[in-house]
Amino acid sequence: MPNDTTREGPPRNTPPQSGPVKSALQRFLPGLAILHGYRAEWLFGDVLAGISVCIIMIPSVIAYAGLMGLPPQHGLYAALVPLIVYALLGSSRQVIVGPDIAISLLIASTITPLAGADAAQAATFAAMLALLSGLLLLLAARANLGAIADFLSKPVLVGYMTGAALILMASQLNKLFGINLKTTDFFPRVIELGTKLKETHGPTFILGLICLAAFIGLRRLAPRIPAALVICVGAVVGSVGFGLEQKGVSVVGSFPRGLPGFAVPTVTWREVHSLATAAIGIALLTYTEGILLARAFAAKNGYEVSANQELIALGVADLGAGLFQGFSITGSQARTTINDATGGKTQLSGVVAAVTLALFLMFLTPLIAQLPQVALAAVLISAGFGLVEFDVMARIYRFYPRSAAVAALTTLSVLIGGVVPGIIFGVALSLLGLISRISHPPDAVLSDVPGRGFHDLGDTSVTHTIPGLIAYRFYAPLLFPNASHFVERVRKVIADSPTPPRWFLLDAQAITDIDVTAVEVLHTLNAELRHQGIALQIAHANPPLRALLARTGLEAEIGSDSFFSSVHECVEAFGKQPRERLPPD
Repeated sequence: MPNDTTREGPPRNTPPQSGPVKSALQRFLPGLAILHGYRAEWLFGDVLAGISVCIIMIPSVIAYAGLMGLPPQHGLYAALVPLIVYALLGSSRQVIVGPDIAISLLIASTITPLAGADAAQAATFAAMLALLSGLLLLLAARANLGAIADFLSKPVLVGYMTGAALILMASQLNKLFGINLKTTDFFPRVIELGTKLKETHGPTFILGLICLAAFIGLRRLAPRIPAALVICVGAVVGSVGFGLEQKGVSVVGSFPRGLPGFAVPTVTWREVHSLATAAIGIALLTYTEGILLARAFAAKNGYEVSANQELIALGVADLGAGLFQGFSITGSQARTTINDATGGKTQLSGVVAAVTLALFLMFLTPLIAQLPQVALAAVLISAGFGLVEFDVMARIYRFYPRSAAVAALTTLSVLIGGVVPGIIFGVALSLLGLISRISHPPDAVLSDVPGRGFHDLGDTSVTHTIPGLIAYRFYAPLLFPNASHFVERVRKVIADSPTPPRWFLLDAQAITDIDVTAVEVLHTLNAELRHQGIALQIAHANPPLRALLARTGLEAEIGSDSFFSSVHECVEAFGKQPRERLPPD
């Protein structure tokens, strides 16, 4: 196959390899399979992208660790091993995995009440959550449950992200104002802040405002410049130059150099039970964010990703993070965007980022010691604003009122009940809404439009029907949740007919499925209609539906000549019939 030198990344098919080797690599190690066809011209882009990703990632992951009450090094540990694992197992060539703000907030909301102020215990709980979520992702991959993330509908995600953003910003208020806040719940925390504003530490608050202003200014005026990195570097320089630690400004402080060691977190079964619900939410969010990101960049760069392989890669990456003193990860949109924009072509950029991070851990950690905590708080508060999709929210509120209610109630439940209960509540609302739509789907009495046949004219109250014939369309699969509703609607349509009907035509083009309950309902309805002297007719029955109705005896009951390929064909047959109703049974 000729090489495509015009593509920004690897072609869909890598250069030929030996059959068994190629098959095994593509199945188990997609990243390594890509390297078998690696081109020299990709190397510079991958190396530059990997180094850039690592430099930009360091202040963010340290901030996420602080959000959970963990020492700074645990954020770096959480990023290191998953970068290597995903580079080997992931099917996306651009996705960069690591600590993520939404996942980190969910972890923080779970482990903080359990660990209190014990940082070592918090690190143990965070690592165990990573192991649990990783196992869940691998089980989902084993069961081919790649579509499970679809349970997190867009309104639920928008509502969760909005609530999470508000909680995130509230969690940093103590660092921004330099005040000791005791409450952790959103509304009580905001109220407590209002009562303690007079205790604000001036230098800390001023530095925080400067960092926030710099972040906003850089994002608007120079979006390509890594704002978090610039702010943190500037804050370190200011901290050293002005002696901010001596003025009462809290700094990160020193932490140990070196790579993370292998450690299995030890917790009790009761603690595992307390973490289990959160692990489900983390696994669901991990995969949802990861697969959406992988699909987006695969489409942009002209290749495909495997949903199940992403489950495996993210699951093993979580296990790696948990076993090397880290916490749960997912695909990072910011880092992936930087990787792609800087020239990353293959998974090698993730390996380069991991190597760069390892060198930082071994030799350069003292550079972070004088970083003011308020600078990290500014990074997190700014990230919180980024979680809120204002354009999506406006579109949902404008065009989908019910979905807007789901989003708003999810946000409120996150603020009141916490992150995990809020997600569960949002998913439950979505499922209830789905059940409601299935149970009470739209329907219509079709009108005779001269020269154009029979059509659904929508909400208009004017209908033109043929006397003696009702053409009725049901816009949903006919299943047990809506079978009773279907019968009630048929009865009402017949009762509202201006002339007594002789034929009742069911336009089944939207009935893509039918279950045993609905079949029994059709038998009962046919008997009821015959008792009233009305013949049941069916149009647009798809072949599987027609075959099922034949097997269950309904075709024999109403007669094979009662099935029509279109409404128009039925109308023509009706016009040829005598104008008497069927004799009642």
